[in-house]
Amino acid sequence: MAKKLLILLMTILIVSCNDSKTQKTSDALDEVESNERKDNTNNPVDENSSNTSNLNGVDFSAEVKNFITCKKAATERNDCRNSITKIITKTYDLTEFNDPKLGYVVYDSIRPIVERSREWLQLGSINQETINQALAHTNRGGLSLIIDTANTYGHVVMIIPGETKKSGSWAMKLPNVLSLTNYKPEKSFYNKSLSYAMQKSDDLKIFLRQ
Repeated sequence: MAKKLLILLMTILIVSCNDSKTQKTSDALDEVESNERKDNTNNPVDENSSNTSNLNGVDFSAEVKNFITCKKAATERNDCRNSITKIITKTYDLTEFNDPKLGYVVYDSIRPIVERSREWLQLGSINQETINQALAHTNRGGLSLIIDTANTYGHVVMIIPGETKKSGSWAMKLPNVLSLTNYKPEKSFYNKSLSYAMQKSDDLKIFLRQ
């Protein structure tokens, strides 16, 4: 009887130790996964987590939702294609993107306008130095745009004030941006990493409004 009791106690002790090890391993994996989520700039970022207030009273979250709703109901080619210029104009009190018929020019008109204007400075292709310059300009209250110049209808994003965060896919620190995606409106967002909006390319150019 005593021998059976001893065997039972030893069994309970072994099981208890294994459970403890399993829990510690699980906790360690949870911690690693949590840290990876924090470091992964390609994951969606909670819009409400930013400490950046909306610029000039513009509610970026509402504008993104309005754009997605607009695209779902769109019947004409130019429907909603001026949403990004509307937001830029309202945020920074500009006039160069106004249009007498549409209210605001469509997004693919931005590049030729900024390339012709003396009010705009092109920093060139993206690297850590130009990214830092653009974000510093934005944090001082200026407007910084990144335009995909690979084609006429290249995507346009607006840099959001804040700090850069490391991107593994880009191998550099990147800012957060506002991105309205015309071909996939459901992918639109604000206050997420540039890497979530665009793939790294020499065709991406930075423009600053002086």
